[in-house]
Amino acid sequence: MRIGSNPNSHKVVDISTTSHRVIIPVYIPNAEGYFKDALNVFKVCVNSLLATINSDTAISIVSNGSSAEVNEYIFSLCRDGKVDRAVFNNENVGKMNAVIAETRASFEEFVTYSDADVFFDKGWLKQTFAMFQNVSKAGFVSMNPTPGNYTHADSTLMKNLFAVLFERKKTSTICDFSDLEHFHKSIGQNKSFTEKKFQSSIFCVSAENYIIGAGHFCCSIRKTPILKYVPTEKCNIAVSGGSESIYLDIPFDRTGLFRLSSPKAYVWHMGNVLEKDWVIKKNLELDGFAEESFSFHNLKKDVFNINLLPYSVKILFVKVLKKLKIII
Repeated sequence: MRIGSNPNSHKVVDISTTSHRVIIPVYIPNAEGYFKDALNVFKVCVNSLLATINSDTAISIVSNGSSAEVNEYIFSLCRDGKVDRAVFNNENVGKMNAVIAETRASFEEFVTYSDADVFFDKGWLKQTFAMFQNVSKAGFVSMNPTPGNYTHADSTLMKNLFAVLFERKKTSTICDFSDLEHFHKSIGQNKSFTEKKFQSSIFCVSAENYIIGAGHFCCSIRKTPILKYVPTEKCNIAVSGGSESIYLDIPFDRTGLFRLSSPKAYVWHMGNVLEKDWVIKKNLELDGFAEESFSFHNLKKDVFNINLLPYSVKILFVKVLKKLKIII
């Protein structure tokens, strides 16, 4: 039986308040071994994000079978209005399943994917906005410089062939050594690895020297173009194992839009062990910071983009360039 009418019937719902969303998948099943410090790292991640965004950005956190303690923390963020949406999966459904499902459920055109161990520095949001604004064909951008990372950047390389052939630049003139070293250290690489990268050559786009190629531990995308190429089948891999390539990298590369990274680091990969002194220093730098007001609504939603060559031809041509050591 029903008495009366639902007061929300015919009510107009505003779904255009925000134009940018940050999605963070979280898998912290316990506080042992590899995950011993993970919750503390995650809390630093969230606090730095909250300190560096403006009202145009919404946040989704997806718990993939995390522990009760972690879920309670996430719920408190949602209850206190700090997080727009929290999703709780009883089981670990896999990183890409969690990310893609939340992307499809979001109204925002611009989406940032972030691991749960990222420190967001002041200015990262403005720089992300600026990269999309300055390069109309940008579709995948990262606030962490990744010189020489041309994996699944075939379309970007082909559409900037003149820069690849004639405008090679030295990493040391574009990037800061300490920015590269911090990221490499966080993924287990030593200083000699950074020194090699620092002396290598790179290809850039625009006067701002945005670097061709980008990693995906924290990246921002145009949603509509990439979803056209994302497989509809569920991913059966929990994390890594090629899942990011299948559900993120290759679908994006097929769009023909540009994959770029910032020459300066605005986000930092912390890893699974909290470096307390470093975090204290970075938090002090955030004191008093307030991001200015701007909206991703002001960016062009529809990008004029023509793919003259089949994707398979682009891949083959880039392989030839690598074999000839034009791309190293």
